[in-house]
Amino acid sequence: MRIVLIVAQSLDGFITKHDLPGTAWTSAADKAWFRKCLPQFDANVMGRVTYETIRPHLLSDLDPTRFRFVLTSSPARFASDAQPEILEFSAESAANIASTLEKSGRKHCAILGGTRVHDDFLQAGLVDEIWVTIEPKLFGTGTPVVKLPQDISLTLIDYQRLAASDSVLLKYRVRR
Repeated sequence: MRIVLIVAQSLDGFITKHDLPGTAWTSAADKAWFRKCLPQFDANVMGRVTYETIRPHLLSDLDPTRFRFVLTSSPARFASDAQPEILEFSAESAANIASTLEKSGRKHCAILGGTRVHDDFLQAGLVDEIWVTIEPKLFGTGTPVVKLPQDISLTLIDYQRLAASDSVLLKYRVRR
């Protein structure tokens, strides 16, 4: 299974603006690109905060062909939202989640955040590519892309300026 970490960050490396959750600060160009690219993935993994931020939208538009996993230390808290192989909540390791997705026949997984999910999948050596939109903003504080020590080399495979914006999309392959 191919696993791609997708993230938008400020030029100084933050995925949130200060302490505010979500990506309301990202450009319209990034939002349009993200909506366009997401259908190529038949699985998504996100953390609890990301889920809670997009919950109303996600629940109103659940696609039964896309398996969504939410990494949380309290899966039982979300039992009323869960739908087997469509929307599941788990405290399992990144490796176990990836294995579950593979066993269910999924081929392309997007890691959608946040930092804990990024760290877990990167440290487990499961990420094949990283797609990052660099937004032309400086925050000085916020949530970083990763928090745990990492030592991962990347190879640039593509780059583009997003339409009608100053945002840049970079795509990297993780070197093994």
